[in-house]
Amino acid sequence: MTAKSRLQVKAHTANRFRDFSKKNNSNQSDTLELILDFFEKNNLSPFETLVPSKVSLEQLIKKRIDAVIAILKNIEKTQTKPGFLMLELLLEGRSVPKASSRKKSKKGLQSGQSSEQLELEITRLQEALKATQKDLEYLLQQVEIKGNAFGSDYLKLNIPRTEFEQFKIAIKRKS
Repeated sequence: MTAKSRLQVKAHTANRFRDFSKKNNSNQSDTLELILDFFEKNNLSPFETLVPSKVSLEQLIKKRIDAVIAILKNIEKTQTKPGFLMLELLLEGRSVPKASSRKKSKKGLQSGQSSEQLELEITRLQEALKATQKDLEYLLQQVEIKGNAFGSDYLKLNIPRTEFEQFKIAIKRKS
């Protein structure tokens, strides 16, 4: 048999504690022990405010946002900008910077392609680009933003699965 001890607390506080113990389906000794363990494990004190933990949470969120920004910048450098530059060169008909144009012209001449063949290839690529743009516009028109009450919003693509599979196959063929 364990020894029992009495604590002197105000009647209102004792009633609140008994109600709390009943709500959690536990006896009073176990409840008090769990409460003390919680404070000790989490290094919390009921005499201090939780403001420092809010600050640390804010710092954690800022670090995560910085990490996302770094990832987006990396994607922009490695994927978006080179692709955008190539598309821009094709669509505007601008000349390629001297260093890269020399490399391309040497490659073209070495493989035996004439300027007419290169022009035909450029027009073919422009037509493929236009077709891809039309497909992309169609897909974007079929996208619907759905609100979610318990999380972030999401996008829904309103096309049949078979049509989506056909898009995937067509993209694989083009690349």
